[in-house]
Amino acid sequence: MSADIQTPPPTAGGARPIPPIAGAAEKLRAIAEKQATLGKATFEALLGAGAHLWASEEEFERFQQLVRESRGKE
Repeated sequence: MSADIQTPPPTAGGARPIPPIAGAAEKLRAIAEKQATLGKATFEALLGAGAHLWASEEEFERFQQLVRESRGKE
């Protein structure tokens, strides 16, 4: 092993940063084009995307309350 090669030091918690993947942006764009989803996401579509996951607005509000409590935001 060459002494010229340096391994970056571990980050907090001992995890190492994930190195960039060559051509990742192009690969993702090609996938989106193949699926015909490129440029199709709108705020409105994303906003309502999970509406089917809760039986009622009250159930959704309760879920949000639990999330806020778990994060110490209440």
